[in-house]
Amino acid sequence: MMLLTTVIIVSLAGLVALLFAPWSSKSDYSRDAINQALYHDRLREIDADIANEGQRTQLVEDLQHTLLQDIPGSAGVSQRPLNRWVLLPGIVLLAAVSLSVFWHTAAINRVQEWQQVVALTPDLLKRALDPQAEPLTIEEVARLGLGLRSQLEAQPDNAQDWWLLGRIAGLLNNYDMSVQAYANAYRRDPHNSELALDYADILSRSTNPRDSERGGEMLRELLQAGSANVRALSLLAFNAYEGQRYQEAIDAWKGMLRVLPPNDTRRGVIERSIQQAEAALAAAP
Repeated sequence: MMLLTTVIIVSLAGLVALLFAPWSSKSDYSRDAINQALYHDRLREIDADIANEGQRTQLVEDLQHTLLQDIPGSAGVSQRPLNRWVLLPGIVLLAAVSLSVFWHTAAINRVQEWQQVVALTPDLLKRALDPQAEPLTIEEVARLGLGLRSQLEAQPDNAQDWWLLGRIAGLLNNYDMSVQAYANAYRRDPHNSELALDYADILSRSTNPRDSERGGEMLRELLQAGSANVRALSLLAFNAYEGQRYQEAIDAWKGMLRVLPPNDTRRGVIERSIQQAEAALAAAP
């Protein structure tokens, strides 16, 4: 920003220098004087070369007609060149308009706010990752997301930052950014099961059928790979039920019952969900 401002100021200064530079001579040139000089010079040539008086008279008349006809009888008034200081108000106006347009179009305030956010990103990130620290407000979460995006411009291969950006975008209900961030993180760290589970979570909850189907596929792959945890089974059951794959949902919920402790309060909700899925399966054509 400082470099751009310097360039603008230098450009305006150069324009002012061009306007005030003495490109033209300070002496006034008179067309009448030039014509008279040419007339006398040509007259001397005629006197030297033409001996015939009649021919000489005719040439002199033609010469007078050509060079002296438009010369006024009295000396012309010398016109003074325009004083360049008259241009000063226009230059001041030009500079004011230029700086005003630059101020309103360059969004300097936003750039300064962005620079402040970038400077605060390390502290916000530290607080976000510390379970003992004070939780971030929604405004601070949004600032952290902006700071992470700025860091990722310089370090696009940082899978952890992409992962965290996906979580932040999810908190801010920015689904497209969340999916894109998780996808970038997953491409860089495809063997991280926790990351894959978060990615599958956001996809499986999508109202886009293609994203939801892709989320279900990832969940089944995770379960086949041995990630038979409650969260994966719950997400798969929800995804299958929303996709009207009732038997798959029933199997996933039953798998959760096998994993959960006997006194877990979630068992009652899961059992009712199984009953609801069995009724929907029986009513299906």
